[in-house]
Amino acid sequence: MNPSEPWPKRVSVEHVYLSYAYLNARDYDAFASLLDEDVTLRESDGTAAFGRAAVTAAEESRRFTYVIEDLWGSAEKMVVTGIRRRPEDPCRAVDFAAIFNLSKCGLISSCRTYVAPVSADEEARGGARKET
Repeated sequence: MNPSEPWPKRVSVEHVYLSYAYLNARDYDAFASLLDEDVTLRESDGTAAFGRAAVTAAEESRRFTYVIEDLWGSAEKMVVTGIRRRPEDPCRAVDFAAIFNLSKCGLISSCRTYVAPVSADEEARGGARKET
């Protein structure tokens, strides 16, 4: 363990990884247990949610399924890249990157997500990635 880090980096990695696993499983109570009480969620479209209950409700209403491609960072900040899809269109995938800040006890205190813009041509073909 790096003495300058307030808790082991593996805790941050586990919490961020588990957040996506719980969202994919639709286990919103378990997801909420990883969030700081004053958590903030921001999306690249400008939408935001503040507080554990609001962030959990926002994720529940969006119902994305996530595939993590890469995850790295420190005990206090993690970055995730991957793809996300909606259950009603599982073949259409959009690239995303998310930046997490973690509280002093390892809970997720903020997440800012960016998605790859989809051009008109890509939209006509069904999205940024078309997977079979």
